[in-house]
Amino acid sequence: MIVGYINFMKKFIVFYCTLFTVLTSFSQQKNGLTFFETNANLTFKINENFEFGNTNDEPFFVPSEILLRFGIGYEYKKKIALSFNTGFDYHFDYFIGTIPTYFTFQYNLWTKGNDAFYMLYNTGRLWRLAERFSDGDYRGFGIGWRFESGSTLNTTFKIIYHQKKIKNFENGSYDNISLGIGFTIF
Repeated sequence: MIVGYINFMKKFIVFYCTLFTVLTSFSQQKNGLTFFETNANLTFKINENFEFGNTNDEPFFVPSEILLRFGIGYEYKKKIALSFNTGFDYHFDYFIGTIPTYFTFQYNLWTKGNDAFYMLYNTGRLWRLAERFSDGDYRGFGIGWRFESGSTLNTTFKIIYHQKKIKNFENGSYDNISLGIGFTIF
């Protein structure tokens, strides 16, 4: 099943890149831009050792996962963006790493220059690096803000709800909310 999915993804990426190249080379008016993006997200959980009123120097929130992501995409008329992403997730609590591959649909709610306030939806596959869990499905929904910097490198901030469906995992799912910072290059 994994080999079939990988073959499908290879064919889809080649088709997507070919279609994108043909469409942009024949278009006379540039309606969109190609972009590269990279993000680092951190998720937090409530510290089990924290006690209100106790001065044991324990923080209220502790990091539970780090997500490193990068992708390539196309933004059309400063309103809609589609991208293919991959990365590496490490879960501190379970000592497991995963590799997500997913597509992102982004809709810009507000734009001014290269500034954009947007919502996004991620969907794809989660590949495991630990054999004690199976591969799973990945979904994400969030909001973000891209800040114009005056150059091709723009800073982004995101808040994303992640849902990772994994068989043989507690409750069959690992859900969390992450805060992220990243860069988009047009």
